[in-house]
Amino acid sequence: MSDDYRAERVLGVPKATEFPQQHGSPQRRGYQAYAAKHPEPPLQHSIHDVALLLGLDAETLSPAVVSAVMQLLAEIDRQRGLAEQNERRRAFLEQVADRHSVVPCLTRRAFLRELDGVLQSGEEAGTVAVLHIGGIERICQIQGMAAGEGALRHAAAAIIGATRASDLVGCLVGSDFGVLLLGTNALAADDKLEEICRRINGPSYTWAGQPMPLACLFGLATPSQGDTAEAVVAAADRARCGVAPVP
Repeated sequence: MSDDYRAERVLGVPKATEFPQQHGSPQRRGYQAYAAKHPEPPLQHSIHDVALLLGLDAETLSPAVVSAVMQLLAEIDRQRGLAEQNERRRAFLEQVADRHSVVPCLTRRAFLRELDGVLQSGEEAGTVAVLHIGGIERICQIQGMAAGEGALRHAAAAIIGATRASDLVGCLVGSDFGVLLLGTNALAADDKLEEICRRINGPSYTWAGQPMPLACLFGLATPSQGDTAEAVVAAADRARCGVAPVP
């Protein structure tokens, strides 16, 4: 899956030392500072715009009417600009919420939502896999968070590099990944997941010149009619743990 992020400039996040009891919201103050440096040029309206809006001849309009309607048009333009800005912000925040903060894949919520959409479409879903990357927690404890995030990226690169653009990849929690292999039966999916595990396990992930071995375990589940995304992911996770399926 491609790692598509918006290239638009984003307002700065307030520091943790900025207290909410201070006058004005830190986020709002940041927006006002940005807007002051990058004002949008106001639209210039003429008396002919006013006449067109009112359906009258320009010669019959008094200066007071023209002034009042000009102010009304300016307010309409301002509200339209705010609505467009809010729509861009909403689209950006939706994308941020769907993308994992460390690796270029979906979050758990976005993965389950997309998987639910596939299951409800009535088409053949394929096979769902849950992968656990063992060793990342230990790397975090010994080498620090940066080393652990590097190991997570190493695993994500192996998973995404071995899947198609039509497949779904999401980081479910911690070092657990979910994968939907669209239109792939269980036998072919098992081969694909074995390949992914070989990519993750070898060559070993290296941090500061030291090899950090990882262990990849996975479980598979084939969705049935009426299954939900949560149920399918839970079934794949039970298969990974070797737990008997729920009757």
